[in-house]
Amino acid sequence: MEIKHTRQRFYAKAGRGTAELLYSKVDERTISVYHTFTPEEERGKGIAEQLATAAFEYAKEKGLRIRPDCPYIYHFLSKHKEWRKYAVL
Repeated sequence: MEIKHTRQRFYAKAGRGTAELLYSKVDERTISVYHTFTPEEERGKGIAEQLATAAFEYAKEKGLRIRPDCPYIYHFLSKHKEWRKYAVL
């Protein structure tokens, strides 16, 4: 799956729709991930996990931390403890 990144959005074509992860800048070193969405018919296929991974890779590359303001990101971090060092918990 090809994940694209535009200003404050990671997204990917998912079936007939688009899955997305939205974030906003909190300060110079922190972004808030506040929304993830996967079309209903595509849920359970790991798409949100791929979007979250892309967001954490971006944060790592840019020297940023992620504030998880979306419930899915808390779920993601419970499964992927290796990314917790890039989160503001």
